[in-house]
Amino acid sequence: MKKLGASLVVILLFFSLLAGVRTGSVQPEHRKLRTYQMFSERQDNGRPNIYLITKGYASNYWTRLRSGAVNAAQEEDCNIYLGGTQSEEHPELLAYLMTEALKAGADAIIVSPTNVPEVVDAAQKVQDAGVPLIFVDTILNEHVFDVCYETDNMQAGRLAARELISLLHKQGRSETERLSVGVGIGMMESQTILERLAGFQEYWSANAPETWSVLEDIKCNQGDADIAQAQSYDFMKENRDLAGLVALNNGSSIGTARAVKNMGRTDLAVVGFDYSDEMQALIRDESYHVSSIVQRQYDMGYESVKAAKQLLSGYTVPYKYIDTGVQQINADNIDSPYIQNVVGH
Repeated sequence: MKKLGASLVVILLFFSLLAGVRTGSVQPEHRKLRTYQMFSERQDNGRPNIYLITKGYASNYWTRLRSGAVNAAQEEDCNIYLGGTQSEEHPELLAYLMTEALKAGADAIIVSPTNVPEVVDAAQKVQDAGVPLIFVDTILNEHVFDVCYETDNMQAGRLAARELISLLHKQGRSETERLSVGVGIGMMESQTILERLAGFQEYWSANAPETWSVLEDIKCNQGDADIAQAQSYDFMKENRDLAGLVALNNGSSIGTARAVKNMGRTDLAVVGFDYSDEMQALIRDESYHVSSIVQRQYDMGYESVKAAKQLLSGYTVPYKYIDTGVQQINADNIDSPYIQNVVGH
């Protein structure tokens, strides 16, 4: 065991080695009904038609983002149509839904993309058609969009590392103690994950004691919480000096929280992302040392619809990338009015 290299080059090399890995494949015609949500029928009422496509729709993260978009659409007198995939596991279906939205006559399309060729090609088709394209939550490497509302994911990764180091100190871990932490991620093709991982490693390498190591076995779960849970059990079983787990996306965090709770591992420090029921319950349990990095996904959804209306009205959006911010939530601040406002309660 040793610390990972601090450079982004090492991280990119890791992901390139994993690029062909999949958890299994099924022909698209056999999986559509269970892996995507189709839009409602288009309304011909003279209002702008905005299509929102998300790589998830059942979790509270995406529900909150969609809520922001729906509220903004009501304020702006727009029709909004919601579609998406069940998880990040099938990015080719994001491309399919983008194409279907274009065929349906979308005036603007908002999507949370995954950086794979099919989605890039679909984004290019939207742009070629002259339809405003807005990204939320995630960015693509290619600049085939009008504006993106997302978290500064490098900074979010740094914040996750800072929180994990703080929790380990609160547990009384010695700076001379040899210990390890495991990392769980969602989609390996996600630019969001790459940036969070780079930010985490950058801060960890600069601030963690030399004897505190990040395990080289970064576990990818394709955004599936059940897989993340099983992988968390593997981390616990395979590493006797395991002292912490960090989960860099919502699905990973849900699975990690379930595993830690089920095993009663109060000795582990846990840092996750977003505000799932599982993470909230673990933070509130005083037996555990837990923190979650919470994004402002409501603002992403809300502001993306506002931007769509602005673009459709002939105005420009002054910035191409807009950071909607992050906030750490832990036992010290979870019940503060400010935090409760952030999470929508």
